Amino acid sequence: MKDTLVKMTLSEQIYNILKNEIISGTIPLGSKVTNRELQERFLVSSTPVRDTINKLYQDGLVKGVTKTGAQVISFDYEYATEINEFIAAISSVALTMTVAKGTDKEVTKHLKESLKKQAAASDDDAYFDADFHFHKSFFDFCGNQFLKETYKRYNLIRFLLIKSAIRTAEDRSCSIKQHGDIVNAYSAGQFGLASQLLEQHYIHGLALIKEYNP
Repeated sequence: MKDTLVKMTLSEQIYNILKNEIISGTIPLGSKVTNRELQERFLVSSTPVRDTINKLYQDGLVKGVTKTGAQVISFDYEYATEINEFIAAISSVALTMTVAKGTDKEVTKHLKESLKKQAAASDDDAYFDADFHFHKSFFDFCGNQFLKETYKRYNLIRFLLIKSAIRTAEDRSCSIKQHGDIVNAYSAGQFGLASQLLEQHYIHGLALIKEYNP
């Protein structure tokens, strides 16, 4: 059986490159990206560049889109607070729905797997990937596609938030411990406590964001 190859459009290729550069910090937060520069860089017309910028805008990675380009988002404290509060709120809802759907056993399994990978992570990519899947577990098993899509929609912004907040080994250890406390409460059927701990986890992350990005 032959493998099916998926051909990517020019805009999809450019989008993936720019998205990864924003996430990695190669393109700094708050910097401007212009249509002309991108056209010259990738040797393309204006159409795939505009499509790329619109996609980045849909992901919440750029703002202030004009005919000439856009600006990569930056995290002032007010913006970070709002996005953090939003993600914390939908995470709490997703957690509650996993209990209502009776999928807590599956969630517990995935939480423990992600926690183990996070504790064993040897680099940033592995650590943040495990962090992503830890939080994603509640959405994967909440039984609501709109919540799942909403988390996916805002995950890139959350990733940038977390990356700007978790900088030291001590920060990582603290986050891993908080994840462990959430798992222990959730797996013991203490769902109300698990929800409270999850909320406190997000509040702690916001405090780190404020510390590193005054």
